[in-house]
Amino acid sequence: MKACIILYNIIVEDERDDNEVVDLDYEQIDGVDNPPMQVSCEQSDGFMAYIESYGRIRDREVHSQLQLDLIEHLW
Repeated sequence: MKACIILYNIIVEDERDDNEVVDLDYEQIDGVDNPPMQVSCEQSDGFMAYIESYGRIRDREVHSQLQLDLIEHLW
């Protein structure tokens, strides 16, 4: 994401009027102070459901069956 923003800024700067004087500070980092986040160590039901579904998808047999189902659906 940062690379896209940097490239966008380079393009905008390149297309800017050469006679305009702009002092750009490229050394600043993010420029916004983000408040610290509270991290919970408790396991929620939604998170555990995500982990279970991720495990099922990563299972080779289930993955192959999903591929076959998709092929059958498309044909």
